[in-house]
Amino acid sequence: MTATGRGVILPPPVRATLIVLLASAGVAAQARAQAPGAAARPGSPAWTADSVIARYVVARGGEAKIHAVRTERMIGHITLASGRSGSDTVELARPLRIRTTIHLGHVLIVQGYDGATAWTINPFAGDTAPRPLDPGTAKNVIAGADMDGPLVNHAAKGERVSLAGVDTAAGRPAWALTVTSRDGTTDTWFVDTASYMITKWQGRRVINGTPLTFDTWFRAYRRVDGLMFPFRMESDTRGRPGSQRIAFDTIQVDPPIADARFRLPPPATP
Repeated sequence: MTATGRGVILPPPVRATLIVLLASAGVAAQARAQAPGAAARPGSPAWTADSVIARYVVARGGEAKIHAVRTERMIGHITLASGRSGSDTVELARPLRIRTTIHLGHVLIVQGYDGATAWTINPFAGDTAPRPLDPGTAKNVIAGADMDGPLVNHAAKGERVSLAGVDTAAGRPAWALTVTSRDGTTDTWFVDTASYMITKWQGRRVINGTPLTFDTWFRAYRRVDGLMFPFRMESDTRGRPGSQRIAFDTIQVDPPIADARFRLPPPATP
């Protein structure tokens, strides 16, 4: 199925998948007991990371619908901080497969992961032929291939999630969830206290030896096949000018996607 409209954006360097499932059966029961329309009372001592996640799952469309998704395709356009723009297609499939294809004029940029090898074609880096990614970049691509996001079964993945409290995102109160990965990487996800949609992601990464902090805002949520998706996102790199913007015109749920789309292409025959 397809929804069309105006657009969405990805966090740099990790694609932020916004499918967050329940961490336990107890959280699922709590989610069913709470109606998604009621605003949070931040001062209540009952709120925990799991209860916030539970409300998000209900607001997004429910545990069953989220689990049922097998593939996704997002088609739109991207504008880089430099002002250069082009088309952008992101494809995902379970388990842990992703391909991002960007056309900037006549230049084709591709990143993919097939569950075993993360790879790229990037003429801006001198790569006119596909090649495996370095371990640091590959880690980010693989993280983006998780359709369920870091909050789903976080303990089994080695992730620790805690509720940092109430903050502000996009000018509105939001729960701040701190996610610490197995390797010690820490990200913050902001969940709106009224809509229970994720409105912001914040993370710190080392890019080419330089530590950078990224902020990404998720906007223009629309319902596709009973699930809420953001159709527009904007990412900033602190201390650097410009923003990266992605607008998805179309989001497809469970489109047919061949496994070959995610594999490292073989070398060209001379």
